[in-house]
Amino acid sequence: MSLAVGALLPVVCLAASWSVAETRMDPLGDRTLIFGVFVVLLLFLEVRPIASELSPRMVTFSWTFGFTLLLIAPVHLALLAVAAASLVGWVTSRATHGRSEMATGFAGSRSVVSLYVAAMFGEWVADLDAVAAGADPELRWLAAVLVAQTAGLVTGALIDGTVTGVHEGRPIGTSVLTSGLNLLRTDGLLLGLAPVFAVVGTNSIILLPVLLGIVWVILHSATSALASQLDATIDGLTRIPNRRSFEELATSLLERVGAQGTQAAVIHVDLDGFKSINDRLGHQYGDGVLREIARRLDESKRSLDVVARLGGDEFGIVLGDVAGRAEAISAAERILALIEEPLAVDGVPLSVSASLGVALFPVHGDNLASVIHHADLAMYRSKTDLVGVSIYSEGSSVAPGRLSLVSELGRALENHELHLVYQPKVDMSTGRIRMVEALLRWDHPEHGQVDPGWFMPMAEQTDLMRDLTDYVLTMALRQCAGWHRKGIHVGVAVNASARNLHDFRFPNRIRSFIQDVGLDPKWLELEITENTIMEDPRRSAAVLAELRSAGVSASIDDFGTGYSSLASLRSLTIDRIKIDRSFVMGLADNDADLTIVRSVVELGRNLGLGTVAEGVETDEILRIVKDLGVDEFQGYLASRPLPPEELEPVLIHGFFDMSCLDDPVADADPVASIPRPSSAVVPISTALTKP
Repeated sequence: MSLAVGALLPVVCLAASWSVAETRMDPLGDRTLIFGVFVVLLLFLEVRPIASELSPRMVTFSWTFGFTLLLIAPVHLALLAVAAASLVGWVTSRATHGRSEMATGFAGSRSVVSLYVAAMFGEWVADLDAVAAGADPELRWLAAVLVAQTAGLVTGALIDGTVTGVHEGRPIGTSVLTSGLNLLRTDGLLLGLAPVFAVVGTNSIILLPVLLGIVWVILHSATSALASQLDATIDGLTRIPNRRSFEELATSLLERVGAQGTQAAVIHVDLDGFKSINDRLGHQYGDGVLREIARRLDESKRSLDVVARLGGDEFGIVLGDVAGRAEAISAAERILALIEEPLAVDGVPLSVSASLGVALFPVHGDNLASVIHHADLAMYRSKTDLVGVSIYSEGSSVAPGRLSLVSELGRALENHELHLVYQPKVDMSTGRIRMVEALLRWDHPEHGQVDPGWFMPMAEQTDLMRDLTDYVLTMALRQCAGWHRKGIHVGVAVNASARNLHDFRFPNRIRSFIQDVGLDPKWLELEITENTIMEDPRRSAAVLAELRSAGVSASIDDFGTGYSSLASLRSLTIDRIKIDRSFVMGLADNDADLTIVRSVVELGRNLGLGTVAEGVETDEILRIVKDLGVDEFQGYLASRPLPPEELEPVLIHGFFDMSCLDDPVADADPVASIPRPSSAVVPISTALTKP
């Protein structure tokens, strides 16, 4: 870029010097007023460009008014005015838009040179200011105008395309063509009005406001079109390219790299520690962290690189022209160090780290989708191995990439690749199976069983989450209604996400689903995590209250792992607390877990809430949670999650054998309650068989 400016500046200086010398000899006379009007318009558009957030360039329409000056005044005066306006635009752009000296200098120099070439070609046909000087418009003058316009646009496209192509390593021909199309979409919109401005301005200036009104409409439309384009391609929070734009920009970059026979590195960045900031401090601080990380990544990239926010706390980076594996890893380590630098949001010092996965093009894939997939696998490995940066290697992992999986979820819903399994919840006092929890499973045609923990976090960041929840609710309620028709009276629990709990339309959709299957609402329970509630406590409370009025119960899932307060628990219309398995599974040998669970049970009792222990896998743990006063339990001791056809015989019996406990099972049906075998841990599916 600096070489381009250096090459253009002497031409600009020569044109300006000639203009100053000629100015003393040729006054404007009665054209002074209209000349001044268009100089003001030229200056206004130079200092008020339309920003393009996908590019360091600014879009202006000033070139049209610069060309109009060529038709009003002698060439030397027009060029002097354009050079002065470019200088003013240079200064103001640096001050208000943060543009570099090279970028602003190049844009201004290109405009002056383009108009200088336009003037030379146009004057070769006829005097461009002949009509403004008093002559009648003639065919020769119109031809001169057309030649000048064409020469100016072609010159601008050649300069911009050549410099951009060399700077970014793109094919010159393609770059020039792109620049030409961009010029036609901006200055080309108004350039045809330049001769009309000149004729009306010099002969009937009173009509000029009408023409300027047309100009305003065109500018407004162009601005709106650019804004719409930005909204579709720019992430609203961080103001860097979004996933859609990332795919387009990255594909283009990889094509250029492939044509040059070099390599590129695709890096998948997943922030570590971001969720805890969001949960503890709120979205205001989480958003601040994302904006700061995005700013650092965007400002540190080279002009040929691509940086984008993929969604949530994940970013995608493509580094063009890397020498190989070592350079890619070194660059990723520098990016990690940049992310880990201390930051502050609203004066609060914060810190985050990240897991980075690296894949090379074309070594690890010959297209963007495959390279992203392998970068995602490498990121997962760096996260699980706690190494910060990992580069993909063949056979290192078989887990499918989340980015590709999320894009396939819509198809999976349509093709019924998603199904539900159910895990019983057992009443501690009677052994009766009161309810089953519906758990989502995905039978992927290529990857087999896909863990929901792998794709659900990203799915929750998309609009697909609503369809996914509706799908699970519909399937679970149909299954529950089917069991009821067979005389199996058991309820079903379904997990709800933050998008559901913050959607005021969600309760009405629940009512509709329940009515469709003809089920009593009391048989449905929604499980919501603490952090989901705390993201927006007021909205969550309102939606939960509406669900309660619809007859649907609710429980807090994974209690103890989030940041809910006693005040929020007291104000929420919930029925049960599910104690997280991380506290339950260590009860036999961890006094701290024992204290926590005892406190949660006491809290639930004082608030009038039931308690459910998750992750009960041994008789010893079952005895402990029973002694602590837990109301229900769930875990592999009772049953692993089972498909409905396998679980149905268990539900027909309806009880879990509690004979391992000191107290006899009260209220148990001696016929239905099947004796437990002597083994310490027996799944309910094997312990409860028909006699």
